[in-house]
Amino acid sequence: MIEILLLSAGVGGTAAALWYVAPAGRGLHRYVVPRAQLRADVVRLEHEADDLTCALLRVTSENTALRKDRDTTREALKAARARIASLGKQLTSFDSLCAENTELRSQLANATAVRPLPVDDDAPTVPQGTPVLPLTEAPFAQPPMAD
Repeated sequence: MIEILLLSAGVGGTAAALWYVAPAGRGLHRYVVPRAQLRADVVRLEHEADDLTCALLRVTSENTALRKDRDTTREALKAARARIASLGKQLTSFDSLCAENTELRSQLANATAVRPLPVDDDAPTVPQGTPVLPLTEAPFAQPPMAD
């Protein structure tokens, strides 16, 4: 019973949809758009197409400029990376030279260091075996000059 009601409602709904959609018999298929309105639509659509073409050309030129900027930036980045690598090598060699310089300075400081002599309490204060004479009595001594 319910099936028959639903089936009849479906058939009725389909008939109503066809009545409102199908133009046959009511003259809707003979509706003609006035030529002036069609011409105005063509002109409007041509203007819209021209505007869209201009927008497309503008965006294309901006895209080309941005690509050139991107390529220039990439080249600058590549050059900067090469410069950084070169400076890194220079810094490494500079560090090794600084380390070598520090080592050489320490060796020089050790070689020329003035150190106090070791103190021996038993060491004589007068040289032994070496004749010690006053300067005036020393051989080859010059007599004092008279003023």
